[in-house]
Amino acid sequence: MIAPGTIIDDRYRVISRLGSGGMADVYLAHDQLLGRQVAVKVLHAHFAEDQEFVERFRREASSAAALSHPNIVGIFDRGEWDGTYYIAMEYVPGRTLKTIVEEHGALDVVLAIDLSLQILQAARLAHARGVIHRDLKPQNVIVDEEGRARVTDFGIARAGASEMTMTGSVLGTAQYLSPEQAQGYPVTAASDIYSVGVILYEMLTGTLPFDGETPVAIAFKQVAAEPVRPSQINATVPTTLDAIVMKALAKEPAERFTTDDSFIAALQLERERLTSPGGPTDMTAVAAVPFAPPPPTDNGNGGAEEDEERSRRALWWTLGILALAAIAVAASLLLSGKNKVAVPSVVGQSEQEAVATLHNDGFEVFPTYVHSTSPAKIVVRQSPGGGASAEKGSRVELEISSGPTSVDVPEVVGESEAVAISKLEKEGFKVKVKLEASGAVPSGHVISTTPSAGTLAKVGSTVTVAVSTGAERVGVPNVTGSQQAVAEAAIENAKLKVGSVTKKTSEEPPGMVLSQSPAAGTQVKAGESVDLVVAQAPKEATVPEVEGDKRTSAEKKLREAHLGVSVRYIVVANPSENEVVVRQTPSAGHKAPKGSTVTIEVGRLESTSTSTTTTTSEGG
Repeated sequence: MIAPGTIIDDRYRVISRLGSGGMADVYLAHDQLLGRQVAVKVLHAHFAEDQEFVERFRREASSAAALSHPNIVGIFDRGEWDGTYYIAMEYVPGRTLKTIVEEHGALDVVLAIDLSLQILQAARLAHARGVIHRDLKPQNVIVDEEGRARVTDFGIARAGASEMTMTGSVLGTAQYLSPEQAQGYPVTAASDIYSVGVILYEMLTGTLPFDGETPVAIAFKQVAAEPVRPSQINATVPTTLDAIVMKALAKEPAERFTTDDSFIAALQLERERLTSPGGPTDMTAVAAVPFAPPPPTDNGNGGAEEDEERSRRALWWTLGILALAAIAVAASLLLSGKNKVAVPSVVGQSEQEAVATLHNDGFEVFPTYVHSTSPAKIVVRQSPGGGASAEKGSRVELEISSGPTSVDVPEVVGESEAVAISKLEKEGFKVKVKLEASGAVPSGHVISTTPSAGTLAKVGSTVTVAVSTGAERVGVPNVTGSQQAVAEAAIENAKLKVGSVTKKTSEEPPGMVLSQSPAAGTQVKAGESVDLVVAQAPKEATVPEVEGDKRTSAEKKLREAHLGVSVRYIVVANPSENEVVVRQTPSAGHKAPKGSTVTIEVGRLESTSTSTTTTTSEGG
């Protein structure tokens, strides 16, 4: 704890501590440069040692500092001091919305709507600037002395709220996390809309839609359980408002209000319905407050606007009177127990730091050690809780983490992705999903886990789940025109199989692929078959025209047609016919069995009329 009078970063003189959380302590300080009071949030030391955390903290603080809105607590400055980091922000005197609900239970329906509208208007500006809060909860909403809702920690929450390792810092947070945050998925503005839905639910009923003893148990309910409708807890909540709340609490982001504006419009319409003359309004939640707004009038000259202004002033008066009542109660308690002091919140601190803090404030410490998803030697629970009033010298019991226990990884192979995640998270594991193609496992179902089922693993550790995207799709290669052996190799290299091979007589070279099915470029599942049609030589040959050709040329043509050649020489007188085919049998165009012989008569200049015959076998 920083002592009063300490000057932070040569500028901010500490006056007193305003509060403490799992992530940081908040101090009231005097800005000596600008002469004003500010709230300074100082990171706990163990966070300051995490460079990745610190970088996110800096980046998000810069983004949030750009937000200027009547319903947002402004950020003035950030820096590094004494081995840790701090943020200087606007000091807003008032009480948190959480404190108001805890003290007074369910709020008036119209009041709950008005406060929700202000929170949504703050969120709307942030979302338009690309900033998502990620940790909207009534603890982060201050109702100031004028009764105005002021949202704090915009953007800063990203640095630590989603880390479900520090039990103290997220036990409250988990109750307001959207289902997608609870599962570790990326968040959008829809997550903030869900959180506002939880806040509205709590204001209307005085209770939370989901609660539990551990963050993991609460997060599981956020993902898998359905909340009781507000009207079943508080009969003054109209069914029309029920529907608005339940829409905001839809499990799927796409089923919630798609924008802040649509949520705001629905609440404004409901407020108009409730506050219109004769409308179903109820003030039982603040019946003890001797004040009610005057009935609406319209004198034809802006009366409706005046009525709305009077109603708004009435609401601020209501909150102001409630605040004064709380101060009176606190003063009474203080006078009746002078030896009582506030118990400091040490959940999330190291054992050594927590013990020192409690001893310095005059308390006795009784630690016990429990298995937890939190790191070893971190305080996960305390009794009495932080902020409770207790006598100096009394006993504060601490539960200190001895580190996570180990359990068997459950069998989820073959289950759907959602069921698998639910089973693993129920056992306390974090889940990482990777997608893989599989022809054996249906799309959306689990192929395998790492570690595998039955392996002993620490609670809080990560189990990687391989989820099938169905059979892999591959393109059919173009093998038409290739020789059969080459085509088959290309098909197998493309993760496909060679199907039927049909032989077809063709003038193309034997073995050439004439056609394929499916066609080249078609996308098919890996392992499917490609059918081929392959050329084969015909059983009959067409006798080519060789008359007039030189003998050697004629013999070549006939061999290429798969025919034998018989050469018969005849005497010619014309020199131009020497070594030239003058006659062929069978004649050109005749169909002859492959391998049969074609006789050619070749001219030769001779002084006598003798002739010779030479026969050659079938060629090629």
